[in-house]
Amino acid sequence: MLRKLRICLAALCFAGITLLFVGIGRDWWGWLPKLQLLPATMRVIAGATLGNVAVLLGILLLTFLLGRIYCSVLCPLGVFQDLILWIRRSLGKWIKPFRKRFKFNKERKAVRYSVLAAFVVCIVADIQIVVALLGPYSAYGRMVSSVIGNGTTAVIIAAAVTFALTAVCAALWGRAYCNTICPVGTVLGSISRWSLLGIKVDTDKCVKCGMCSRGCKASCIEEGTLAIDRSRCVDCFDCIDSCRVGALSFGVLKKTAPKAADTPSEGRRAFLGTSAVLLAGAASGAIARAQDKKVDGGLAPVEPKADCERETLLVPPGARGVKNFYDRCTACQLCISSCPNGVLLPSTDLEHLMQPRMSYHKGFCRPECTACSEVCPAGAISRVDRDAKTLIRIGTAVVYPDLCLAAGDIEKCGACASHCPNGAIEMVEAGGKRRPVVAEEQCIGCGKCEYLCPVRPLSAIRVNGLEEHINRV
Repeated sequence: MLRKLRICLAALCFAGITLLFVGIGRDWWGWLPKLQLLPATMRVIAGATLGNVAVLLGILLLTFLLGRIYCSVLCPLGVFQDLILWIRRSLGKWIKPFRKRFKFNKERKAVRYSVLAAFVVCIVADIQIVVALLGPYSAYGRMVSSVIGNGTTAVIIAAAVTFALTAVCAALWGRAYCNTICPVGTVLGSISRWSLLGIKVDTDKCVKCGMCSRGCKASCIEEGTLAIDRSRCVDCFDCIDSCRVGALSFGVLKKTAPKAADTPSEGRRAFLGTSAVLLAGAASGAIARAQDKKVDGGLAPVEPKADCERETLLVPPGARGVKNFYDRCTACQLCISSCPNGVLLPSTDLEHLMQPRMSYHKGFCRPECTACSEVCPAGAISRVDRDAKTLIRIGTAVVYPDLCLAAGDIEKCGACASHCPNGAIEMVEAGGKRRPVVAEEQCIGCGKCEYLCPVRPLSAIRVNGLEEHINRV
């Protein structure tokens, strides 16, 4: 019964998160990414509001009570590995090599805690490429984004490597990726050593057949002694269903003799060490598809706009500034998938590889759209109200007279001035020519002028970002 309930909940969460990355059901499933451990931690680092702290503490408390149920229900990469295992077991009915059973393996502590320590150092040092690659939620997001065609070459390569690594590990060794490489699994594993509830063995009923150990995808049940390494148990409840004599159950754990796989002193040191590293990292960290239409003047071919380089990068309203945005972003690709205007794209430069960047060659940032701020789970983009968005300056438009049709007296254009939502651009007479002039204080950097400029391939008016956003609310 517990296994079926767990599978149903996992399927709902997995389907919801997958649909979000496809761009479906933001109003229904938008809360799911906010329950992911790494994004929740990044939100606390970005700004420790009561709600952010409550979510983070809720995940940790859930793990202390029930063990690593998070890894089998809420983590999309964990559920993806379970899906690979299900496929393997299904194929095993007809293909003999896929009938391979699991066996107990000792915990690789040196690898687990070295990866976790390096991961925390990268968070503190703002080496976001490593954070993005190892974060399980972000890794799954890149896989989905690549499948639906939203990824750049770098994103597709990273997604392919993640897919191959997790799929091979799952098919051959079960949850080895979660229990050896994943930093989230290591953190939760350190807490779950002391969980109040967990899998327990009735020694009076147990006949020591070994079915539970050979069926454990976490390889954490030692055959013969029946000692369970609770730091690696992901509460999948497969072992309970595989036991033919009903010797296994899920309930309150008695703190008795030391386990073979983990002594109390070792577990306590690991838990305290991990908590200290995690808290230190948090403390240090704290200090257009809808618009992709071309007016081609009948049957005349129109040259597409080209992406341009900017003196200062553009980041979305709610990001507060360039550094804050890239320090918090985990490159999960959810904002890119959710952007209805084609403005957010994966970055290809090494410093911000796979993290989002703004570009106006496919669309502009519509004043009424707040999709990215609604879905960001990591706090890189704070929630922005629609009424307040037009009061946030993220950049300033700059006119390039040598390209401008009006300034060059080629045509009487004025498209940028007539379409500016804030009235920040005015056509001014100078030397017998009318040219656009930008009132910087009024410009919010939405990019409508850049997108609608008829000059190709590079627009004659372009938006440069502001290092620190100006909020006039």
